[in-house]
Amino acid sequence: MMSLRRAVRPLTGALHSLAPAAGARTAGARRTLALARPTEDADSVQFPREGPGLDYALNWSLCGDGVVPSKLAYRITKVQTADQLLGGPPTAPAGAGAAAAVVDDDDAFDDAFDEAATALEAADALYVAEGDAPGTRTPCRVISGDLGLAATAMAHCLERMPLRAPTELPVTLYAAPSCADYAGAVVEDARLKIVLCGAQATAASVKASLAAAPGMLEAATAPVEEVDEAA
Repeated sequence: MMSLRRAVRPLTGALHSLAPAAGARTAGARRTLALARPTEDADSVQFPREGPGLDYALNWSLCGDGVVPSKLAYRITKVQTADQLLGGPPTAPAGAGAAAAVVDDDDAFDDAFDEAATALEAADALYVAEGDAPGTRTPCRVISGDLGLAATAMAHCLERMPLRAPTELPVTLYAAPSCADYAGAVVEDARLKIVLCGAQATAASVKASLAAAPGMLEAATAPVEEVDEAA
């Protein structure tokens, strides 16, 4: 069976230009985007007004990341937002975590990714922290159903980046503590995807993985030097 990660890749660019028709359904769709129902009368259709937890652009960008929001989704781009959502300062990561490494076993990664995506979609809310990897201008996104993890990622693992509209970023980290233990990463189409599940989904491992992300991305996308066999 083709994994969701592979299935959504050709559609990523198209998602931002599509708007679902009222009442429309996609036959055979594995997951559906659950938004508040629009109200309609004979002359018009009114979609729910955007507000905290309901951002259509964010939801569509998450679809491009392979995670379809089923409830609320909050975007965290500054420490103040993390503090407000959490009700206080986020806790700093304890100890030194292990960074996820790029893996060769695509099947194992796909299985872990699909399990993480399913768990995230079932969460009461998604928390999406965005910022630059420390000391770089490499934009990163952390997706988790755990507010504490996402808030800590924003406050202690990422640096504030220039504000931009929600979109898929070069580095995306999926943190799903409720899933079976797994840590791994792959690079596809010049984008790094990191999955941390179970006991591996700790604040310390999130911090270590984000710090290592620019190097992993650069190593995987560096041009390969051709060897002149005739020389």
